[in-house]
Amino acid sequence: MIRLYSQATRSLRASIFILAMVSFSAPALAQLGDSLAITMTRIDDGGQAITLDGHLDEAIWDRVPVIDDMRIIDPDTLEPAPMSTEIRIFYDDDGIYVGVMNHQDPDTLVARMSSRDAFVQRDGFLVGIDASGEGLYGYFMRINLGGTYSDGTILPERQFAREWDGPWEAHTQELENGWSAEMFLPWSMMALPSAADGRRQIGVYFERDVSHRNENWSWPPLPRTNPEYLSAFQKFQLEGISPSTQLTFYPYSSVTRDGIRGDTDMRVGADLFWRPNANTQLSATLNPDFGTVESDNIVVNLGAFETFFSERRTFFIEGQDVFVPTSRAQGSPFGPITALNTRRIGAAADFNIPQGVQVDTVDRNQPTELLGAGKVTGQTGNLRYGVLLASEDDTSIRGRAADGSRVAVEADGRDFAVGRLLYEDTSRGGRRGIGWIGTRLSHPDRSATVNGIDFQYFSADTRWVGDGQILHSDVDGTTGQGMIFDVDFRPRQGTQHSFTGTFMDDQIDLNDVGFLQRNDHYMLDYRYSRTVSGLERARNRTRSMNVVNQWNGDGRPVRLGLFFGQNLTFHNNMQLNTNFRYFPPRVDDRMSRGNGSYKIPARYSGNVTWRSDRSRPVSVNVDINSSQEDLGRSNMRYTFGVDWRPNDRFSLEGEVAYRDRDGWIIHQGGAHMASFQAVEWAPEVSANYFISPRQQFRLSMQWTGIKAFEENHYRINQEQVDYLSRMERPEGPSRDFTVSRLSFQARYRWEIAPLSDLFVVYTRGSNVDRTFQGEFTDLFTEAWDDRIVDTLVVKLRYRLGS
Repeated sequence: MIRLYSQATRSLRASIFILAMVSFSAPALAQLGDSLAITMTRIDDGGQAITLDGHLDEAIWDRVPVIDDMRIIDPDTLEPAPMSTEIRIFYDDDGIYVGVMNHQDPDTLVARMSSRDAFVQRDGFLVGIDASGEGLYGYFMRINLGGTYSDGTILPERQFAREWDGPWEAHTQELENGWSAEMFLPWSMMALPSAADGRRQIGVYFERDVSHRNENWSWPPLPRTNPEYLSAFQKFQLEGISPSTQLTFYPYSSVTRDGIRGDTDMRVGADLFWRPNANTQLSATLNPDFGTVESDNIVVNLGAFETFFSERRTFFIEGQDVFVPTSRAQGSPFGPITALNTRRIGAAADFNIPQGVQVDTVDRNQPTELLGAGKVTGQTGNLRYGVLLASEDDTSIRGRAADGSRVAVEADGRDFAVGRLLYEDTSRGGRRGIGWIGTRLSHPDRSATVNGIDFQYFSADTRWVGDGQILHSDVDGTTGQGMIFDVDFRPRQGTQHSFTGTFMDDQIDLNDVGFLQRNDHYMLDYRYSRTVSGLERARNRTRSMNVVNQWNGDGRPVRLGLFFGQNLTFHNNMQLNTNFRYFPPRVDDRMSRGNGSYKIPARYSGNVTWRSDRSRPVSVNVDINSSQEDLGRSNMRYTFGVDWRPNDRFSLEGEVAYRDRDGWIIHQGGAHMASFQAVEWAPEVSANYFISPRQQFRLSMQWTGIKAFEENHYRINQEQVDYLSRMERPEGPSRDFTVSRLSFQARYRWEIAPLSDLFVVYTRGSNVDRTFQGEFTDLFTEAWDDRIVDTLVVKLRYRLGS
């Protein structure tokens, strides 16, 4: 009877969901309200009856109704899935339990182990949880066939952040009729609104990846071409869930051996997370150890704009979603715009180096030690809040004076304070929100304050989605203002119009605590995209057009463009992407570092990318990019990559990029610019072997080598904005140069228990920038030998508590 009732109600709800997505009738759905909410099965102490091994052989699973009505969402045909996916879900006081039987021909299974959160084409099953019950914030947990995890947080409507790792558990099993999985999602890892009577509502979403078909199926069906996602998760009613006080303690111990200095450093410390109730969390870190087991990608940046690096430190990632005011804070093609960039906390100190004193670059760029940091996040009613405080230790490094004597170079530590308030309302359908974020940096030589008011809007008919922020900065008495907004209009499924606006005066400065690539920037961009599925010769096709319209405060264009793109996915899972870009004339007002602006003529660029079926043991990708340098000369880039996965435990990934540039403009100081003919090689390779899903040995290497040869010299007209004018070569040695940057890491990781790890990591790195005569092989050899980083780290981190 339960199964028959479940099947009938599933068919009714599926019909409502399909109709809602075709007609975008969200107001009708909102009026139905709780009538569409399903009462989730509760089995007290049910978890004790389950051995979490991936086999659905416990009798308790027979007591749980089956959900089996997935639809194809990629491509977005919304047709019934061709194979059955039997999902069971129940809960108790400890958390949610999910069991799933994925029916499939076993010969077509694609099982691949990987690092946590790595994007790999394989079979997998995802559970999304809207913990707010109102589409305000959520989590996703994906178990991949083979037993490795992917997880992260979700903000409205489809903003994913993979940095968060939760202490959930799951296992998979390959079977004769497909594969199965069991998952346990503890309440303790989720922020839950208060529920005075013990009744609460959450949203749930299931998605299945079928690799050999290159398809995604889901329930409820929410394709990426649909504006709704988090707010449209299926609502479930729960009773008696009032999680008790949660206390989690992460002690760590690490030993670091520096092969260059010949010294050994031992550290102990801890992260502490306490939930006094379901909707409040207090966090603290004591003597933190931030680094050495992860590394950033190599970036060679000789331009005028800073490169953004994402956060990797557990303390700052946990509960970070409330500090994200807009979608632009998560990133954009030109870098994020945000009042809070936690990578500023503990970044390299700002040393005041006396004249004539030389300091080692590695010492100068070392992260600053933190004395400690604390964070409070929570919710009361419709109001969410957060406070973050951090204090750096003073830093001292050794320098060498002109007479050869050793001197101490010191820098005072910085203090950081961040506050956040966010009010959200979903009572009238859709979503509206208004918030405030404030940041403060305190230092004896510098003080900086930023305040921002942000707003969010999601229309009840789901067609309009928008957010924005008004910003004000005060750095040592110099004030600046700015505003950003992003608006998407989706008149029907698969069609989207996007408008992006940025208005920053020439005094605003967010970069003491936040991130802003440039001020004095006024932008109004437009993008149109249309996705069509089920074509005769292709599985789906997306065509797009971009109009780029960006100016500075002097009324001069700094970036203009008209872009056209087409992405095709064929029925054999191969992909072909083509792009064409036209850049009208503009000016460059940043490359000279404040020494004048100059005109750049009209330019063109285009690229073609082809990728083979990634579900195969061997896949290949090729990209050819043809563009023009600022003076109109050629810039050609060729990329070739191979991914070899002979079985589920081993993978070898390699990619090499070759670039040939003619007329590469580089600032030489003052109003002097020079062009260079340059050749660049950038290989990257990684090999992974999994002893088990929880034990991984990884080798990775990334190298960038550039040889640049001096061509012509130019001068900027500082009296008026004009094209660069040729000038005689200044006297002096050749300005030819090379760049050789290498990062190598050998890492063993054993996940002893959820979020409890043993790391053994060897890291070697170099940064050789000088004139060098020789072949690229010699340049690589020199980078390997002339190391600036050579460390061996052993680190144990263990999770204790609830």
